[in-house]
Amino acid sequence: MKKLLALCLGALLLVGCSSNTTTTETTAPATSEATTETTAPATTEAAEETTEATEEAIATTGKYVITNTTGETVTELYIYQTGSDDKGTNYAEGGLADGEEVTIEVEVSEDEAEGYAQTIEYVTESGRKENGFQTLHLEEASMSLLPADADTYTSATPFSWNH
Repeated sequence: MKKLLALCLGALLLVGCSSNTTTTETTAPATSEATTETTAPATTEAAEETTEATEEAIATTGKYVITNTTGETVTELYIYQTGSDDKGTNYAEGGLADGEEVTIEVEVSEDEAEGYAQTIEYVTESGRKENGFQTLHLEEASMSLLPADADTYTSATPFSWNH
């Protein structure tokens, strides 16, 4: 019985393969030709539109709502271009108490925007310094600064993204 079933399946497989080969050979040139004629201009137009949309879609601004959930006052908070020695404004000037939030807006030129990466750095009143997140892009985001207890980290960084 098994031999008969295997024989039938083998025969069906051969019939299926040989009919696909014949179909492919007879229809491939017509399909290829038709596709080339009808989609070449459309493909070019679509590529141009995609390029224009990509150029327009590059963000030049970022807005970040940052909440202090460290359990202590944050005395320094910076968002600056990764690799820069200039940290810019201290957004926790005067102290950002536990539970408080600050909104930070960043704007860069179109020339700088593509691939722009920023570092978030903060220092707490106990002297704990965190700057492990160095790939923040220009976007709108809400995040929390997490306490020193490593068990609370949601990833390799002391930040949690709020949804």
